[in-house]
Formats: sequence, C-alpha cells, structure tokens
Amino acid sequence: MADKTTGGLTAVTEAAIGSLPGIADLYDDTLLPVEQQGEARHMTGRQWKKYAQASVEGYVGSAQDAASAAAGSAAAAAKSAAAAAGSAEDAAGSAQSAKEYSGKPPIIQNGTWWTWNAAAQKYVDTGEAARGNLMYATFYIDAATGDLYMVTDDEYTGPQFRLVDGDLEVVLNYG
Repeated sequence: MADKTTGGLTAVTEAAIGSLPGIADLYDDTLLPVEQQGEARHMTGRQWKKYAQASVEGYVGSAQDAASAAAGSAAAAAKSAAAAAGSAEDAAGSAQSAKEYSGKPPIIQNGTWWTWNAAAQKYVDTGEAARGNLMYATFYIDAATGDLYMVTDDEYTGPQFRLVDGDLEVVLNYG
C-alpha cells in the first residue's frame, strides 16, 4: 500500500497499520477512521453492524425457509425411523415365533391332537379327537344267516339306508 494522506489524516503505511494493537471486540460506540470520497470521516461499530445486517438481509428469509423445511424433514425422518424400529421389532418377534414352532408339527397322543406351545416349551392336548370320521358306510352279509349288515363310525353323518320289500334304499339327511 502506498503512502496516502486522507482528508487531513496523517499518511499511514501498511507496516504502520500492522504494528498497531488489535481490538478484541467491535462495540457500537467504537470509532474507526475511514476515507469516503477523499475526505476523512469516522464510522462507529453500530454503523458497521447495520451495514453487515443489511448485506445479509436478503438471505435471511430463504435461510429460514430452508431451516424450516429441514426441521420438517428431520421430524418426518424421525417418525419413519420409529416406524421402522417398530417393524423391525415385530419382524424379530415373528421370526422368533417361527423358530419356536419350526420342526414341531401337531402330534397324536392318547387319541387326541397335541400342538406345540412355545411359551410353555411343551406339547399340549387340544382335546380334539385324532381319528378321522368315516365318510361312507360299508356293508357285509353274514354267510351263515344271510343277514345284511351296515357298518359306520359312531360319528358318521352320511346317508342312512333301509330295506323296503327286499330292496336297499338310501335315505338322505338334508336337515
């Protein structure tokens, strides 16, 4: 920087400015020497502050909008994360349940169906009979007497039969 006098201020060199002690803070009432259009003037810290505020004012609205949008996105992300965590817990529970029951099909014991109870870690009796219902009637003729017999299961609910004048008839139960 060349030596220059400014509106009556003594010329200052770059070396001279660099040797001055620095200031810790710029207060509203701090005075600063400035040159404006060839004249020596002073400027306060308050003026510098207003100048700085005015220079960024155009960016504040868009920065606030961006911050608001970011906050909304963060809230949505947090909600999604919570939902994902819940789904993960449900999936883990389902996987554990599947693991508990895998390889443990229902079994027949003492004439009833028994199913695996994962909580009790043992098979439990369902009380359901483990025999199939006979879905048809069978017939046989006693060779010694010539009598015709019909055989069904106790729980048979199919059609009934009867002999009428030597003919075998089917009786359908619809009600």
